[in-house]
Amino acid sequence: MSELRAMDGEDTNGSANLLERLSLALPLVFLIGAPSILVTRLIFLRYFPSHFVRDSPTISETASEPPASLFFEWTMALVTLCIVISWTLNMLRNRHRLSLVTNGPATFWPSMLHTMAGLMGISAGLFLLLIAVYNLDNGHDVHMFGSWAFYITQTASITFDILFVLWIRRLAGISPSGDGLAGRAVIAGLSFIVSWFFLYMYETKNYVAPENRYAVQLVYVGAEYTLAMLFFFYPVTAYNELRRHFREFAEGN
Repeated sequence: MSELRAMDGEDTNGSANLLERLSLALPLVFLIGAPSILVTRLIFLRYFPSHFVRDSPTISETASEPPASLFFEWTMALVTLCIVISWTLNMLRNRHRLSLVTNGPATFWPSMLHTMAGLMGISAGLFLLLIAVYNLDNGHDVHMFGSWAFYITQTASITFDILFVLWIRRLAGISPSGDGLAGRAVIAGLSFIVSWFFLYMYETKNYVAPENRYAVQLVYVGAEYTLAMLFFFYPVTAYNELRRHFREFAEGN
């Protein structure tokens, strides 16, 4: 029996060590995603400079023609993989937090929050892949649907995740230190503000006077890139917490 327990312990340690290594996916979402959309823009500028004359192409527009579209597709596929891994690890961490709380009705809503955060986060990653595969040139309607779905699910996942951390803090009395809430809250707050500003610009940019449209377009595209950067950076705020959690889990077994 002692040998079996030792084997179980080794398996658990091995799994925890693997999860700790996989936590590198969290910063990779930003380290791959942020430079990729900028490089995509530079590639598009190199091959289609006329699109930048008194205009500023959106992320979708810069990823609509090869070779920029091919680069964008493959890099966003990597980002999608990292996003799926990141939210899966976050769900495992949150399940452990819930296990520290006595089971009962009190855990129902935080359990729903962490589940919805994970599902929305994974969905956002899949929608990101969708808009990379179907661009404005080869699937305009699908791309537009995917873009809206990506922004909505990404915002929802961040909101649910923040609410879960706040709820579990109050419910379980978990120390604020080390849960990454401060960083998450800052990014979440900025994402919320920029999301509404981006939506406002999207709805109003076509109604401005012709002489102001170029300046407005610059602001609109700037807001789009800023929002994308914030979305990509959000997983980074949980990196230290998740890595420490799985390392301690391995050492504790």
